[in-house]
Amino acid sequence: MRKINFLAILLGGLLSAQTTFTLVKDINPGTSNSSPSNFAILNGKLYFNATYSPTGSSIGTELWESDGTEDGTKLVMDIYPGTSSSAPSNLFAFNDKIYFTGSMSVNGTNTSGLLLSYNATEGLQTVSSTAKFATYFTKVGNKLYFKANNTAVTPNTQRMFYLDENSQAVIADDNTTVMMIGTVGTQLIANAQYKTAANPTWYQLFNFNGASFDLLKNINTNATAYPQNFYYSASLGKTFFSANGGEGQELWMTDGTESGTKLVKDINTFSATAGSSPNNFIEYNGKVYFSASDGSTTGTELWVTDGTEQGTSLVKDLFPGTSSSFPEKMVVYGNKLYFLMSNTGGARQLWETDGTENGTKLVASLATAFGMIVYNDNLYVAARITNTDQAGIELYKVNLGSETLSVSADATKKPVIYPNPSKGEIRISNVSSGSFELLDTTGRLVKAGKFNDNKINLNSKPGNYILKITSDDKKVNASNKVIVQ
Repeated sequence: MRKINFLAILLGGLLSAQTTFTLVKDINPGTSNSSPSNFAILNGKLYFNATYSPTGSSIGTELWESDGTEDGTKLVMDIYPGTSSSAPSNLFAFNDKIYFTGSMSVNGTNTSGLLLSYNATEGLQTVSSTAKFATYFTKVGNKLYFKANNTAVTPNTQRMFYLDENSQAVIADDNTTVMMIGTVGTQLIANAQYKTAANPTWYQLFNFNGASFDLLKNINTNATAYPQNFYYSASLGKTFFSANGGEGQELWMTDGTESGTKLVKDINTFSATAGSSPNNFIEYNGKVYFSASDGSTTGTELWVTDGTEQGTSLVKDLFPGTSSSFPEKMVVYGNKLYFLMSNTGGARQLWETDGTENGTKLVASLATAFGMIVYNDNLYVAARITNTDQAGIELYKVNLGSETLSVSADATKKPVIYPNPSKGEIRISNVSSGSFELLDTTGRLVKAGKFNDNKINLNSKPGNYILKITSDDKKVNASNKVIVQ
């Protein structure tokens, strides 16, 4: 892992307040893009797809894993050998396996959309070659549900499947066309319609009773309601979604009952039928944040709701006027909500918010960025930091400027690191256990891990390093220059 001129550590023990980015690994060497995406976490490892295509290679876009270090970031396997790619997508962790869709050569034929699974013990397995292009993986109880194309019939049908006790894909209800699925707690709901309906493409909100689908609410009696972007808020006990009740795609919520399925707010009143297109839902501090447009004074910006019309409002017009910032890829990290947005030049920006207008701030500008994930208590972004970087779109650890590497303000917890210089074994007073990162003076991560008994064995080559330590209770967060002899 290397720092590409972004980490400014003063060897005296101070840290620049500027947010910096640590390259985990230049997967696709040079300025070519590996474009990591479709993240999922299983057994302490981060899985994703990425492209590796240096001169002379024919790996393509395949399944990768990472532990957050350069050495621990590696190709899992070349699922589709040769110049073709398996292009794993929709990764989802369930029952000690990663499930995803991908392409393979089956009897010499390029076959796309296969339902596959992987873990380190059993390796790659084909789960289904007929339930294809699976998406909306959803765990309810001990079952995994998903929407897929049933290619066993012609024409193909859109159905909800589940995995049985033998991990075989089974159609849940063959009488209902399903476009999307979600949950209200442990209750399955769907964008669906009976295949024998008078208007079979007028999709409405349905409920799955364990054996078949029932109409939950006919949101739009004159056209398709097409409910989508389902997001369940545990704090509010409701599922928020976008649907067209006649006013265009607007903000709705449901508690799983017909009477409890309601329009929260008609955000775009500028046009009677255009809708505000709510999307990118995420819960933060007991409320739900999302992107939407009022169609008049602002473009697509950051909004918040508490489930009431009065409690649904614009957080901040990040791109003032009718232009849009398109906030997306939202994640909660620490005590803030982070997201990506687009600025006037088409570049990307990383923002944070505490839920207030004044607390919604620019963190960093990026050349391009496509996704974020929180992994092992760290924030990662798939991005290219500047247009002059020697790396393309790769996986970076975000070192937030608000996170200090200096000693905690609690002076009674101030750690002493000794001996320094050392032969590699470091002892830490006042902190018995926690996590650590060892960086060289360019900011490259050399080693990371856990420690206990007030001791870290660095096992590193002689040289000058920066040692970051965080106690298990998060009360101590410190950095020191250390010398290994």
